[in-house]
Order: sequence, then structure tokens, then C-alpha cells
Amino acid sequence: MHRRIGLAALVLAAVAACGAEPPQTGPETPTPSTEAVPVSDADRAAAPGLAERFLQAANAGDSAAVAALFAEDARFDSVGRIYPSRRDIMDRFLDPEVIEAGGRYTVTGSGWYGDRYRVEYDYDTGHGGKEVFYYDYLVRDGLIQDVIGRYS
Repeated sequence: MHRRIGLAALVLAAVAACGAEPPQTGPETPTPSTEAVPVSDADRAAAPGLAERFLQAANAGDSAAVAALFAEDARFDSVGRIYPSRRDIMDRFLDPEVIEAGGRYTVTGSGWYGDRYRVEYDYDTGHGGKEVFYYDYLVRDGLIQDVIGRYS
């Protein structure tokens, strides 16, 4: 009898879980604070150069130069994985997955997407893999403030 009740409870819990929303890894869109103020003309002018410097420094394996391009409180959303600071961006994402792995970015296109400068990349993982994605850069005060990265 107790076994049947336990089994029924287990089945009920499993069925209820099927309708539940999956857990969120973080917002897929920028936080309101990053979009609240329009991008200045100076930051709009700086964005393509910052994206190019990111490419050059990352491909050269220069972690310090990559880090210097990001604001201290920068945010990076890599396909839903949120890195909420320059330290997290470097320590948990770019250093281990790009710089130390020997990955290389190749630009395949770029242009403005609202207030963000979008760069499309072919990416060689450094281990024989290839990926195609884009980064939408938001620049504030001459530094990268926010990036949204998505597979193309």
C-alpha cells in the first residue's frame, strides 16, 4: 500500500514538472541600466575600433589587453551565460575558453544594430572546432560595457 502511494506521488511530481518553466540562467537581453541612455557620438565612433582591438588582442592571446577594453562593471551574455563583471568575463569565459585555448576570431561582417555594434565571426576553437556567432557590443565612456553573444 505504501509503495503504491509513493509511486503515485512520484508520477504526480514528474507530470507536474513537465509543465514547469525551465530555470533561467540570466536575462537574455541587456539590463535596463545598459540601455537607458542613448550611446554618445564619441562612443559610437569608438565602437568599431574597440571591436578591432578586441579581435587583435584575443587572437594574440593578450589577456591584459583584452581585459583593458572592458569596463570594470561590464557584462557579457554569452548565449545566456551571464558574466556580470570584467573579472568574471576574463576569469570564467575569455581566458579559459578563448585565450588559453588558442582560439581565433575571423570577422565575416559588421555594422550597427540599434545602439550596438555587431560583429559577426567565424571562430576556430583552437582544438579543431569551428563556430559561427556574433557579438553585439555596447560602448560607454570609451570601453566595452555590455556584450550579447549569440550563435548565428
